[in-house]
Amino acid sequence: MHRASLSRRRRAEEIEMAANWQRGVLKAMGVKNHSARVIDVTDLTPWYRRIRLSAPGFLDEIALHPTIWLRLWVPSLTSDKVVQRGYTILEPDVAAGEFSLDFVLHEPTGPAAAWAKSAVVGTTAEVAHTPQRLTIDPQTRLLVLAGDTTALPAINTMLQHAPEDAVKHVVVQDDHDDHEALPLAADARTTVSWAAPDATGASVVAGLQASLPHEVPDAVYLWAAGERKLVKAVREYARGTLGLDRHRHHAQNYWIQGYNAG
Repeated sequence: MHRASLSRRRRAEEIEMAANWQRGVLKAMGVKNHSARVIDVTDLTPWYRRIRLSAPGFLDEIALHPTIWLRLWVPSLTSDKVVQRGYTILEPDVAAGEFSLDFVLHEPTGPAAAWAKSAVVGTTAEVAHTPQRLTIDPQTRLLVLAGDTTALPAINTMLQHAPEDAVKHVVVQDDHDDHEALPLAADARTTVSWAAPDATGASVVAGLQASLPHEVPDAVYLWAAGERKLVKAVREYARGTLGLDRHRHHAQNYWIQGYNAG
């Protein structure tokens, strides 16, 4: 077997071991797993799927906030164990106990994407809440959001929770010719631009440079997520070029190119 293939397989095994260790730790902490049942499947594009789930009581335990996410436990592709992946909670209906998750149906596929591809009404999985909480300062006047399509669900929650009079700039990395069909909670104070994928995230940084005003106000908050190198480039831009301290920006790796973890 090729060395790169062995490395990827070893990495997948390490992720699986970590996930099952986390499952035990979360159980010891009293974090409850809830059964969730698929009640609707909608393909927004051939490669971007929205799945609606019902999990009575699950939303009662959490406070809704921007980028709120859950742990989705799905079958491993390499063993009889389950693995967890994080997904942003969308369209929550607390009273009905329903919410949606968006999936990028990429190739080669990972365990969560494989589960999403095969999901039909009645398919089940387990979900668990997470304690992390992000807030947007109500004094924010410029909200800058960047990422690839894996970050799009979280970007939408940021837009939905943004201060009413804030100006929003969004840069998303994607080269599909049907990305206009993707969901974006943009209003009249939101500008959206699309950046061509590259290996370093330079196209996203260029998109930010082109869309942001020459003088960036003090009341600015920048949020970014997606592939590791993209996030690194945006983080360096936020800190170096814009001079934003840790209270005014947040950048998070969602995935790593070459490691099929999704």
